[in-house]
Amino acid sequence: MAKFLWTQRSNFGPGPRTDHAMTFDSQRGRTVLFGGLGSSGDAILGDTWEWDGSFWTQVDDTGPGPRSGHAMVYDGARQVSILFGGRQRSADNNDQTDLGDTWQWDGEAWTQLANSGPSPRSGHGMAFDSGRNRTVLFGGQPSSLVDTWEFDGQDWTQQADTGPPDARSHPMAFDSTGARVLLFDSRSVTTWSWNGASWVQIAAFGPPARDITAMTAAAGSIVLFGGRTFSAQFGDSWSFDGTHWTQVQDIGPGPRGSHALTFDSTRGAIVLFGGLDANATLGDTWEHIT
Repeated sequence: MAKFLWTQRSNFGPGPRTDHAMTFDSQRGRTVLFGGLGSSGDAILGDTWEWDGSFWTQVDDTGPGPRSGHAMVYDGARQVSILFGGRQRSADNNDQTDLGDTWQWDGEAWTQLANSGPSPRSGHGMAFDSGRNRTVLFGGQPSSLVDTWEFDGQDWTQQADTGPPDARSHPMAFDSTGARVLLFDSRSVTTWSWNGASWVQIAAFGPPARDITAMTAAAGSIVLFGGRTFSAQFGDSWSFDGTHWTQVQDIGPGPRGSHALTFDSTRGAIVLFGGLDANATLGDTWEHIT
């Protein structure tokens, strides 16, 4: 098994949480984190934090409403982080509502963008296609949506209404080498690519089936960590070279699901935060230097 060393970096910063979203702002050299579910399981969060490789800093408490199950990407062409959707709860936590709003974070303030686009949803996948300068969104809940949308910084356009099956909580990342968006269907253990026109299955083997895992594009590969099933939790790391998945290490962060993962391209570091293990909601920060 290839050497793949994770290092725990910090126990201070954002409170423990699950179902949050992270992305890396390459212009400013900061990992951006927003929202999620707090450690009580019913405390829904709407806070914004940034990680510079040494310290977490809370940078804003206004902007998108509290939510979980949302998705974020960094739009490198426009140098802003893009957030879409998620799920909010009522004050008494008895009702949940999916959201269909689009926001951007420029490092100083949140601004709401398009009022139309994909239907309200949570648990969807998003990735930024830097070859075509488009944010690509696929699937989500409710009802296992299988539609594909693209956002050009101003408007959303639906590109397809079919794709990988059962598309709930399946991670996506942009493969710069192959100039394509990749999606890992963590239930059927299949890998799919989006070239701007259609989805194509490109691999039928990979990490064992799981749910609520996380994946990011890193230097020369795609990296996936963790996830859960009803009876098991995973703390394994896998790498995809464009054709094959390889388990690269099973030592590092403890097994968990509902965590977030992104790649700090300035420092060459995969950054992981939070999630849920068998006993508690987590608030730890880990890195792997590529």
